[in-house]
Amino acid sequence: MNSNKCCALAVAFAFALNTSHAQLAKTPHGVPDGPTRMTSSATSETGTLLKRELKWKSKIPLDKTYSQFTPEEKAEFRALYASLPEDDEPPFPVDGIKPLFKSLKKGQSQLQARGELNLAVTVNTNGDAIRVEDFGGVKGVNAHEMTQYAQSVFMMAKFKPGVCSGQPCVMQFPFRIKLN
Repeated sequence: MNSNKCCALAVAFAFALNTSHAQLAKTPHGVPDGPTRMTSSATSETGTLLKRELKWKSKIPLDKTYSQFTPEEKAEFRALYASLPEDDEPPFPVDGIKPLFKSLKKGQSQLQARGELNLAVTVNTNGDAIRVEDFGGVKGVNAHEMTQYAQSVFMMAKFKPGVCSGQPCVMQFPFRIKLN
């Protein structure tokens, strides 16, 4: 009788082991075949706290347009240029930086790239981005994909064109952000 209980217990254990193994089966590319949740905050499900995706350390506000900047904020932004005559204005996103920041945050959340995104967007006299140059910085997993994603975000953005001697002119918009 004791051996029958042992056999039944062994069969039950083997069944439970196979069932749990089937639930953890992975697809050919190593991702669990089932619901997965990535989060940047602690939850009762994950019990962990992951680092936030983007870090904006600047006195330049995300939620203002260039015309809404205080003189101090304008001076902070103009300081990014080697030489910009007093009467000239740099290009700036029409809706401010926040919509671009949100788009980049979504992409970074998916790609989990790390490093510093360092771009220069060339803006024409109509306020359209015509080129986005990468000055490097993003390294590691999905770095190339993140840079391409960021370039596409900036190419779709509308800008207030730069102003040179009172006239719209072609000028670059610098953008640098840390991806953590």
